[in-house]
Amino acid sequence: MKKWMITIALLMLAGILLFVFISPLKSHKAVSQQDLRDPDFLDGKDILLYVSTSADQDAFGGGKSYALFISQDGTLSSFKMKGLELGSAKVHGDSVMLEDKNTIFTIENGLYSYKRTYQHTGDSAGFLQNTDGFYTLYNSGYDKKGDGYRSELYRQMNGEWKKDVIPCYIRASGFHDGAIYALVPTDDEKGYQLLQIQADQKKLTYQTITEWQYREGASIESQLAADDQAVYVMVRGQKASNLYQMVKFNKKNGKVELYDIAEYKNDEQTIYSSMPFSFKKSFFSYHGSLYFIDGFGKVYKIDAKTGKSRIAFALSPEKMKADFKEITQKGSSLYFFTYTYNQPAYIEQYSLKTGKKVKEKEIGKVKEIVTPKSHLKLYDFEVMKDF
Repeated sequence: MKKWMITIALLMLAGILLFVFISPLKSHKAVSQQDLRDPDFLDGKDILLYVSTSADQDAFGGGKSYALFISQDGTLSSFKMKGLELGSAKVHGDSVMLEDKNTIFTIENGLYSYKRTYQHTGDSAGFLQNTDGFYTLYNSGYDKKGDGYRSELYRQMNGEWKKDVIPCYIRASGFHDGAIYALVPTDDEKGYQLLQIQADQKKLTYQTITEWQYREGASIESQLAADDQAVYVMVRGQKASNLYQMVKFNKKNGKVELYDIAEYKNDEQTIYSSMPFSFKKSFFSYHGSLYFIDGFGKVYKIDAKTGKSRIAFALSPEKMKADFKEITQKGSSLYFFTYTYNQPAYIEQYSLKTGKKVKEKEIGKVKEIVTPKSHLKLYDFEVMKDF
């Protein structure tokens, strides 16, 4: 009898050990291009993260990036690519765009890849309704022929990728209604020109809307937000180093207005901590208001017409301590992704209307990809479906 009980106990222990060692493999799967060619690959996928090494890692041949697809049940699929600092991953409906230093990938009823000129630094990406395709913009560096700085724009038109060159450095960019807006330095580098780049037509055209002279020491703290009337950006140091202001560029008459948004204690540590943790996504337009999320997780709601602002709500103070933080807006929701090394990752959903946390989801296997030795940084975060 004792031998029989011991046998049963050993079998139970073996089952537990098998579950412990096998179940993590089920919840994290490394996928290949062949897997992405499956027309059903995106089914059930809710979240997309893009992590990559920085450009200096590529100098030694160690650059890499991953697209992390997270399913409804919390399982994670990782697709490995080459690196691209500040690269993007974008979602539109049932299609996805990914990129690395040499290739643009699109997933829609299968996988399509486009080999393009080497890029070392991304800027922004999005979707053009009129051409029914993605675009992606790069700060490409100085031309080898000595013709000056160039930024390269790739657009999907009639299903094919088209390359255009914008002959300037882009400090910040944004997109609205078929146009890409870009802040580029003036010739004397004492100000910025605001360009409107009409990207949804076959021939790329751009024009200068206005110029803005900034005070020495002032810094751009966000990408651009835009609506039908104006283009907006967050700056610090124009009036004082501890004051964030919103710059409003009127599209029709070129008028430039500044509004005080957030003021902090004037000491070095507080000023540093107040800086947005997401340059790409800390500032956006939604239903007649602008939203700005600072380094403390405070969410400011700004009236687009008057520039008046108030703190609408705050992100979880505990989650703000995480090693990795990123936000994304979809409809009336703000999603907040956090991850600390060797711990589960989390996504919190907040209502922009009420400021209340609606939902929270735990993701266990990000730690298998993003480790302290991986040198990976989080560069993009997209919600594919409501989770």
